[in-house]
Amino acid sequence: MRDIEPIIRAIADAGGTAYRVGGCVRDQILGIANKDLDIEVYHLDASTLAKLLSRFGHVNEVGVSFGVIKLSMPQLGEVDFTLPRRESKVGRGHRGFQVELDHSMTVHEAALRRDFTINAIYQNAHNLELIDPHGGIDDLKAKRLKATSEHFVEDPLRVLRGMQFAARFDATLSQETVVMCRTLLPEYPTLAKERIWTEWFKWATKGAVPSKGLIALHDCGWLPCYPEIANLQGVPQDPQWHPEGDVWIHTLHVCDAAAKVADREQLDDFERSVLLFAALCHDIGKPCCTVFEDGRWKSPGHAQEGVPLANSFLNRIGCPIAISEVVLPLVAEHMVHFEAPVSMRTARRLSVRLGKASLVQLGRLVESDLSGRPPLPQQQSEAMQQMLELAQGMKIEHSKPAQIIQGRNLIELGYAPAPWFRNVLDKCYEAQLDGVFDDQASGLECLRRILLEKNSSTNSAPEGFVE
Repeated sequence: MRDIEPIIRAIADAGGTAYRVGGCVRDQILGIANKDLDIEVYHLDASTLAKLLSRFGHVNEVGVSFGVIKLSMPQLGEVDFTLPRRESKVGRGHRGFQVELDHSMTVHEAALRRDFTINAIYQNAHNLELIDPHGGIDDLKAKRLKATSEHFVEDPLRVLRGMQFAARFDATLSQETVVMCRTLLPEYPTLAKERIWTEWFKWATKGAVPSKGLIALHDCGWLPCYPEIANLQGVPQDPQWHPEGDVWIHTLHVCDAAAKVADREQLDDFERSVLLFAALCHDIGKPCCTVFEDGRWKSPGHAQEGVPLANSFLNRIGCPIAISEVVLPLVAEHMVHFEAPVSMRTARRLSVRLGKASLVQLGRLVESDLSGRPPLPQQQSEAMQQMLELAQGMKIEHSKPAQIIQGRNLIELGYAPAPWFRNVLDKCYEAQLDGVFDDQASGLECLRRILLEKNSSTNSAPEGFVE
């Protein structure tokens, strides 16, 4: 706040009043770090405020018709200065609003347009006094998400915001807010996919208790918007392996366990999102695979069957390919720790099958999966632990083995580049994965044997040989 004090004083000198508002105030009360800084200014019109702010940095007035002026300063980055406004619903979706700026509004009146009471807490930037016109502080303490006013139903995106807030703050939606959310279900198709992704990404990267967000979706009647996830409900599991309940209940526990693993490992946003979406989707194939055989519930082949379903869900929420291409192989391979024996060959081949994913990422998912079966203990698979130890020894825990024999080795042996190179190099790599060789010298011996076999099968030197 110290860097912005000159601006706050200038606003006061001009007859205005500035308030910090929204997430920065909410998180300050909770003791959570928040780099965002939103300032709402009263008693100054837009042109006066823009002119005043231009003395402190570059002003972007592109959003001024919506009451937003962005100020860029070297020491603070970009700060949003907003003006109190009235919003009238004139169409469907979160963009169907008519905005009217009114710098003479009261804080109580302006706060009515905010989504939840926990985001409608103001702090006077001049004297740091908290102003809580709608009981947001009490709702924060009670871990309650409550709509600020009846205006909540004007924006369907607020339901997904409620989902990620429930996950972030271990909160539950109030019953009256749930009712409002249910009325918004018909407007779900109006939401832009990029906005949907923003809220799901926050669910994954900021959620302390991700299950609370999923439960909020269920309570609001929005879970059917994601049929791949909704179908997990009611799918039975063998109580010996899953005493916690059906696949839905198990998935809730696995997501919460994944959040704990992510916290412990201090994962960045990318790695955390990969783990959380893999946890959410890992058993997504069970609804179509679950059968009752020999007196037990079984789900043969559910890992592979889950890949296209997981891909469908991730596409539905707008997940970037950079994340989905890592999540999908983790879904496909999450049962591999039940396979035996564990060997260096197994680890090498698994690292290749994982594609863009890694054994370390798979290990986190396996631990989360096994830890999501209360009252059974949270644990890592012994086989997966052995796999990771072998991988660390071979330095392949984060990526597949580098190909030792390459095209340049064939060129050094006198061959001109040709299409058959690929077949020979693939055979060499297969031998490397099987442990036939692990260094350049023994790799070249293997290459010569493969070339001899190729030559003897054709009774001539390979095409492209340079005499």
